[in-house]
Amino acid sequence: MKNLKSLLTLTLGMLLAFSIVGCATSKTVTLDSTKVENKVKEKVYDPRGVWNYSVQTPDADSYGVIRITGDNGLYAAVMETDQFGTIDLTGFTVVGNAFSGTLEVMGMAAIVEGSFDGDNMAGYVNMGADSFPLQGTRKSN
Repeated sequence: MKNLKSLLTLTLGMLLAFSIVGCATSKTVTLDSTKVENKVKEKVYDPRGVWNYSVQTPDADSYGVIRITGDNGLYAAVMETDQFGTIDLTGFTVVGNAFSGTLEVMGMAAIVEGSFDGDNMAGYVNMGADSFPLQGTRKSN
């Protein structure tokens, strides 16, 4: 009888321990899910505005303005250059803080890519084997 009582006590103790561990695990999962949901709800970067930019080339630096318009992740960008006039950045995309697009200069395609950091941008204009540093600051929204 004493062994049966000890076995019953041990079984009840184990059930209680599993219940406590199960509740604690469930609460942890809920908290982790909440953290994930909060990260998803974080504000998405908004690149819209007028950006002053410069591109460093071996011959001479190029300056101008990039105008980014759009909404809800669908953006368009136009570069107003000091050397080539106004050029559309086709296929302009923003994912997180990274951006990319393609432009045509003197009959050649160039890929523009980089990232935003608040009101600053940095990246490269890639033409064939050449890569030219791009820097910019937001002038206005």
